[in-house]
Amino acid sequence: MIITAIVLATAAAFCLALGTHFQQHAVAAMAPGPRRRATWVTGLGLMGLVTVLNVIALGLGPVAIVQPIGAVSLVAAVFIGRRFFGLRLGAPLLISIAVTLFGVFSFVTTSARFAHDLSATEQSVTWLLAVLIALSVFAGLFSISSAGHIPRVIITGIVFGTVAAATHVLARSVIVAGLPGLDGLGARWWLLLSAVGLASAAGFWLVQTAYACGPAETVLAGLTVIDPIVAVIIGAAFFGEYSGLTPVATLGLLASAGIGIGGVWMLSRFHPKVLSARSTVISPVPAPAATHPLQQGTQP
Repeated sequence: MIITAIVLATAAAFCLALGTHFQQHAVAAMAPGPRRRATWVTGLGLMGLVTVLNVIALGLGPVAIVQPIGAVSLVAAVFIGRRFFGLRLGAPLLISIAVTLFGVFSFVTTSARFAHDLSATEQSVTWLLAVLIALSVFAGLFSISSAGHIPRVIITGIVFGTVAAATHVLARSVIVAGLPGLDGLGARWWLLLSAVGLASAAGFWLVQTAYACGPAETVLAGLTVIDPIVAVIIGAAFFGEYSGLTPVATLGLLASAGIGIGGVWMLSRFHPKVLSARSTVISPVPAPAATHPLQQGTQP
């Protein structure tokens, strides 16, 4: 089942890269009109496919293995950007991506060694339900704030990491015991499903605002780092999914997380689009030269 989960998560990663580029290009670069709507809707359809594939994968395998595979989307996004959007693959960009991927996969190899079957109780599901509702409200308010690109990516990663952990709980419960009833833990299962839908909508709206003020690769890098870290923390804290972590393993996880976050910061600083925008702001705008009245028609 884990092999199937890996295959599905890899397919989801490629769809995520393509869908992210479609939506980011539509939101940030295209003029309003039918073509922009079609591009955005295509991206939305790919995101829907990502959701379906990830739900199945999370039902078949641990979060610590399934979620970090999304880092493949960062590599795919870079090549898509180069092929279709003229992205320049300079050394700073490639080094930033390499650092990010190293942090993600180091985190995976450590956390996966301690993965166990989760133990869902009414109390743990109730706590997760409360966290999802609180994050949904916070993400909605954050989306209309004046926060910059990176804070939006971070909050989106936290929201989607929590959604991934909850989806894993829901999918595993169905695979093990089928659809629950409407009493006791079963009632909380349905409430948790509703909260997942609410948090997904809030995170989806917030990530649209991140697309509007930064490159697609930065969004993907932030999500592929923060998402699995949050999901593993929730799995360990609420459901005992990663019990038995040694002090050395804990330090390794913290170091890996720090490296991954550092890679995202580098990407946010050295992405070609960011550097281009920065040089445009810094470069002085030359004053228009005086021209003969007959030459004014040639001015741009």
